[in-house]
Amino acid sequence: MVARELAGLLQARGKIDAIGTLVPSRPYRMNVPHQAAAALLAASLTFPAIGADAPAPAASAGSAATAPTAAHCVAPTADKAANRACALMLAHAADLDRAANRNDAALAALARADQFTPQDLRFATARAGLSLKLANQLTPAGVDAAAKAAPGDVGLAMMHAELASAKKDHATALADLDRVIAARPGAAQAWEMRASINVARPDFAAARVDVEHALLIDPKSPLVLRLRGVLRNNAGDHAGALADYEAARAIAPRPDDPFVIGSTQFLLRQYGDAAASLARRPPAAPDGLYWRIWRYLALARLTGIERAAGALGPGTPPGPGLPWPGPVIDFLRGSISDATLLADAKRSQDARDLSQVCEAHFYLGEDAVLRQRPDAVEQFRTAARECPVNFHEYEGATAELRAMGLPLAAPGPTVAAAQAPASVATPASAASAAR
Repeated sequence: MVARELAGLLQARGKIDAIGTLVPSRPYRMNVPHQAAAALLAASLTFPAIGADAPAPAASAGSAATAPTAAHCVAPTADKAANRACALMLAHAADLDRAANRNDAALAALARADQFTPQDLRFATARAGLSLKLANQLTPAGVDAAAKAAPGDVGLAMMHAELASAKKDHATALADLDRVIAARPGAAQAWEMRASINVARPDFAAARVDVEHALLIDPKSPLVLRLRGVLRNNAGDHAGALADYEAARAIAPRPDDPFVIGSTQFLLRQYGDAAASLARRPPAAPDGLYWRIWRYLALARLTGIERAAGALGPGTPPGPGLPWPGPVIDFLRGSISDATLLADAKRSQDARDLSQVCEAHFYLGEDAVLRQRPDAVEQFRTAARECPVNFHEYEGATAELRAMGLPLAAPGPTVAAAQAPASVATPASAASAAR
């Protein structure tokens, strides 16, 4: 019950809804190639709120013979499984108390549940949310005031970190999480959220530390496995990233798994597997357009441009047309020129500031590879230079350059001269020979 109210406070993509009307001035980069990271961040931010109601079904699912009773749950013991069962039972009791307007009893039950499993932050967060709800303070301003008044309350700190990250105030969110981790170093959700925020910043070095620590606590966390996949893809370890994504899908499938896995298979040059993964039913436009683009790129590597063209689907219809990346499909179909694609990307970027121009350079590079044009390297280097490192186009551009055996940036004139073939005479060498 409290969870649904908290979930209403936070939108899945990091924006606060009308209860606080606090919407960031610049939206998160939600291009599908890095939709995985945005989804991971959203999952991390909303998990404590959404999960607060989760214990009730789990507790009621047990049989009468195995479910704990109040007599069994007097105080925590060394048996972690029994402690967790008691915490779930108490959370379920809190939900029943709340439904019956026994609010003090509900708060007490959640506090006791937190004592049984202090490393599971859902109960502390649920109690903090219920307290604010009862005080009519379950608003961004209310959370902010309460967290400042009680900096040692880990539930309030988690909620405050959620809201700070929604505003992209990463420094405040990380400060909140540092306090939580200092108080409860074994709380996996705090490490997961901090890793998610560091991926979004992006500070991948810090995220790697958080991810490795979180996996020590919970080696099978699908969220952390997906985060490590993002980090591995960025570092060029595409095989490791694919293994992480597939392991996470086996534990807890997500709708965007086919894209994340298929695009990573593309980076591994597994074009047939990539095309098969991306053949799954994509989401609606504009996100689903990226599925079509990457499936076309995989099929074109296998069968050629003409036979793969059908995977692109229809081009932009007359009128206002589809939003970005619709122009990429038009370009790959041959309906518009590279200059028009870049102009469309610039207009889209001016309107939404989501780095569409760097994306355009990546897709220009892929098209250049397919059509054997000489500008592929230049396009990939531009994408690698201009794309945020948490963009899949950045990963794609760097993967292509590594596959070509080329540095990510063009060498300077001194290095280029040193790398020039010995048979090519420079003016200095020509003059020396003449002497």
